[in-house]
Amino acid sequence: EIERLSGTTFGRDFSDPAVVKDLDNLVAKLELDCPPPRSAARLLDKLCGHYIEDHIVNPAFITEHPQIMSPLAKWHRSKPGVTERFEMFVNTKEICNAYTELNDPERQLQCFMGQAVAAADGDDEAQGVDHDY
Repeated sequence: EIERLSGTTFGRDFSDPAVVKDLDNLVAKLELDCPPPRSAARLLDKLCGHYIEDHIVNPAFITEHPQIMSPLAKWHRSKPGVTERFEMFVNTKEICNAYTELNDPERQLQCFMGQAVAAADGDDEAQGVDHDY
């Protein structure tokens, strides 16, 4: 949806520096506030807010978030690259956030490790590795 609304096409491999650069360029062009680290997840979050969330007035669901934005959500069973997650919005406000919980311990550890790297880079929303979990 962001691609359609922005008229910009970018790849789906959010670990690719070229894709992150494309997202960063779009955020900069729109003059959206996104302090460092300007990771793919943070840039996508800003773009989603600008193009989608800020325009939802009637009750609506945002579904199938990219895996990079939902580290604890189960990966979609039939759609690669996205998760089984939804958020409900009303009048531009998030009312609920729900997802099928990721219960594969190896994938969880991978996600936690990615979160730890993001936290070390300064992402205040990222979590560290919880070995007890």
